[in-house]
Amino acid sequence: MNKCIEQLKDTLIKENELYTQVLKLGERKTEVVVARNIKELDNITKKEQQYIMNMGTFEKIRRSIFSNIAEELNIKKPESVSELILSLEEDTGNEIDNLRNKLLETIDKIKKKNEDNEKLINQSLEYVNFNLELMTESPEERNKYSNKASENKKIKTISFFDMKI
Repeated sequence: MNKCIEQLKDTLIKENELYTQVLKLGERKTEVVVARNIKELDNITKKEQQYIMNMGTFEKIRRSIFSNIAEELNIKKPESVSELILSLEEDTGNEIDNLRNKLLETIDKIKKKNEDNEKLINQSLEYVNFNLELMTESPEERNKYSNKASENKKIKTISFFDMKI
């Protein structure tokens, strides 16, 4: 069983390293969104997709290790690390639990960073939409003022796209 437990530990460590890389990408994404660098944002998103594919591989490896441990301990295959820990010796269980907790902390940091990035992106989109509305606003939509309230003179207004450079 020691070999399977060591494999599980190694897998949890490598998974945490992978998630740490995703967290670094999220931090970089914040900088890129603030700088409004769309091309770099696209590159980061592609890298994140590659990491997500790798995460699926680690999940399969972990499931396979769970099967091996279940056979060795003659127990029902655990569905999660938490469930597995209940079937292990205390020291081994604590060690795996610590690795799992580190992984969960990293995942939580990623979640928070993604929420922050989502807010930044939404703010940027609102800003772009606001500017587009200002630039494409038709003259009828603008306020018209004159000296007398009863006068209804047509006031020529120019939208951004009517201007000549």
